[in-house]
Amino acid sequence: MNSTIMKAIIKKDLRDIIRSKNLFAVLIIIPVLFSSVIPAAILSAALFLDLEELAGSDAERMISSFMTQLNRESIAFETVEQQFVFLFLNYMLPSLFLLVPIITASVVAANSFVGEKERRTLESLLFSPVSVKTLFVSKIIGSFLPSLLVSLASFVLSGIIINSLGYQLYGQMIFPSANWLVLIFWLSPMVSLLTVLLNVLISSRVKTYQEAQNIGGVIVLPVVAMMAGQASGLFLVGAGVTFIIGLGLLLVNLLLVSRMAKFSDRYMLFEKQIH
Repeated sequence: MNSTIMKAIIKKDLRDIIRSKNLFAVLIIIPVLFSSVIPAAILSAALFLDLEELAGSDAERMISSFMTQLNRESIAFETVEQQFVFLFLNYMLPSLFLLVPIITASVVAANSFVGEKERRTLESLLFSPVSVKTLFVSKIIGSFLPSLLVSLASFVLSGIIINSLGYQLYGQMIFPSANWLVLIFWLSPMVSLLTVLLNVLISSRVKTYQEAQNIGGVIVLPVVAMMAGQASGLFLVGAGVTFIIGLGLLLVNLLLVSRMAKFSDRYMLFEKQIH
């Protein structure tokens, strides 16, 4: 593969993302919502409202049951508010946070090939001496990098918000926990890469951005199921389980990468995108 050509394609894709108001808006709005607005709202509610009274006895018993299962000893929880915020920040919010790399990677990667078609630049790429392998790898890297950078920036922003407000509630820094460290440095990159690989393959076979985004949106469903399972009390996903999930996704990613060359050829791309 020609590294110079790859860099040129990646830079071009990154410029296209910045120029597209819709794509750029998604890269800002979604991370701000999940990394700032939601944790700030939960922590503010715990600080200024009586959650124990609002939640009721049933919710209080459920929270106590969760805390018993976790057997948490490093932080002494004196109030229901502290217990609720701890559970939300370390078990519910990480699942929500996974939507940041998934959604950002989906919208960027889905735009990879069909975006070229809509801008009428794909035909020149297919007729150029650029190999299909180089084209696919460039598209994957060009989609993965924004998702990774947005996730890391969101993580830092979450830390600032959570520790600023959480210190008033706990009297100490509570972020990041082991769950968050495994999530952001292991699971999140694996999820981003899986989302990018699937969406690049999908977008190379459909003709409109809307088609690619709709099909790629199916990736969100497992995360929604995980959030529902934790919220209902069926299970809690800790650092160990998160690491194992990441290992599984790594194997899936390696399988997709190894088979990607078989899935794509210049004639197929020309037939799907130009005609």
